Formats: sequence, C-alpha cells, structure tokens
Amino acid sequence: MNAAQISQRLRAYQSGMMPASVAPRVAGCSTQLMPTDLRLPEQDSWYAEEVLKQAEQRGFDYRHYYKRASTRDADALRLLMAFVCDGDATEGHAWFMHELLDLVGDTFFADALAKENADTCAMVGGLLLFNMGFDVGYEAEVMAAYSRRYPKTYLATIAG
Repeated sequence: MNAAQISQRLRAYQSGMMPASVAPRVAGCSTQLMPTDLRLPEQDSWYAEEVLKQAEQRGFDYRHYYKRASTRDADALRLLMAFVCDGDATEGHAWFMHELLDLVGDTFFADALAKENADTCAMVGGLLLFNMGFDVGYEAEVMAAYSRRYPKTYLATIAG
C-alpha cells in the first residue's frame, strides 16, 4: 500500500462521518522557533532528494517553505501540505511532513490542516500514516498510535 492508497482510504472514512470541526483550539506556545533546515533521513535519503528535485522542476522552493514552516509560519505549512508529488518523491514528502508535525506540534499542525479541503486533509493524513508504517500490515496499530500521539491532527485528517 502506498501513500496515495492510504489517502484514498482516509477519504472513505471522511465520507462516512458527519461534519465536525477539528479538535478544540488550544493556544500554541508563544516562543519563537528557530528555522530548521531539511534533515534528510539516514536511510533512503534519495526519496527526500527526489521531492526536492520535483519541487525545483515545478518552481517550488521546498527548502525555503520548509524553513518557514518550521518556525510556525502557517502559510508556508499550508503550501507544503498542498504540494503534490509523485513516485518516490511522495515518500520523501511524507518524511518531511512528519518531521514538521513533530517540530511545530500537533495543535499548530492541526489548525493549519483544518483550513484545507477534504482532499488535502486526506492526502496529508495518508502521508503521515505511510511514514508511520501503515503500509506494512500493522494498520490497526499504526492508526491507534497516530490517534494517540497526534490526536488533533488525526481528527483533522479524518474529519476533513
């Protein structure tokens, strides 16, 4: 199962749910975060390099928006959420989205995601689940871990 298939499954979950807002808003930390450069995964770094190549071919400065998003710039984060790539680049994009979620926190990430359409929410959810190992046969365990570790982002991805 790949990230696109996981995203399709999330869209199916969304269609069976009643409209709901994302988790209750909680004020985020007011301290300024330092810009963080892309950190390539130690294994399979070529996936990460592929997303940078595809972004560059499309005139999208992925590294620039990642640095901005790492300081809790909601506009930059939303641009990255909406960025669609294909093939091996999807795995790199999944890695970076998960890294950003850990950097900026569940509340901030979920707030930005809640402003996106249902397709983007499902796509981002699919990327995160893929990066957490949803594709290797432990679907129930990964969904449970995802919903516990990132409850607000989880709600944003399934509620759309």
